Amino acid sequence: MSTANPTQAVGKVVHPTDDNLRVAAELITNGGVVVAPSDTNLALTLDPWNRAAVERAFAIKRRPPTSPLTLFVRDPQDWRDYTVVPQSLVTPVERLTAAFWPGPFNIILPRNTRVPDHLVCGGPTVAIGCLSNPTIQRLLEFTQKPVAMTSANLSGQADGVLVDLDLAVTQIGEAVDLVIRGGNQGTTLSSTIVTLVDGRFRIQRAGDVTAEQIRAALGDRADLLAA
Repeated sequence: MSTANPTQAVGKVVHPTDDNLRVAAELITNGGVVVAPSDTNLALTLDPWNRAAVERAFAIKRRPPTSPLTLFVRDPQDWRDYTVVPQSLVTPVERLTAAFWPGPFNIILPRNTRVPDHLVCGGPTVAIGCLSNPTIQRLLEFTQKPVAMTSANLSGQADGVLVDLDLAVTQIGEAVDLVIRGGNQGTTLSSTIVTLVDGRFRIQRAGDVTAEQIRAALGDRADLLAA
């Protein structure tokens, strides 16, 4: 599906210079939605605490706002600021984040009150990631807070493929405020998602980070990874 005005959409594409990233950060801070690179797809990127921006992102994708978005932090230690993890599991979580962040690995943990209800559809958990892509890392320096991201495509229009620049511009370019080039999108076509459920870790989606690597990272707590 194409945009109504592809030429206008292409005109929003910028290189990831510091000046352009400052503009992007200001747009995000003021409730805008920009496209930025992640370690996988190009992604709609926005302020997680701005309900209107979250609703706009879903509207851009033409998808009902019924799925939680992922919170992306800049520093691997920042997961502590947004979660409530039982003390007995803090060290295992720390081992996983130290081993796989920054990189294509998301972890779903019990959330604290700093995470807005609208980001997680009122649920008790939050998905957190920390990306290695240098463009998004630099953007986060300018936003000075985490961002929410979701793939930059129309719902159901990019299943099984990587959302690259051409696809993002064609499908949703006219609807966003800015599109940031990122060179190589990152390290993988699929991030691994692990969730903490009933005191154990479960792989919700398999990706580049394998079960064997997760067990190795957990060390003497490898039994915490459910089969």
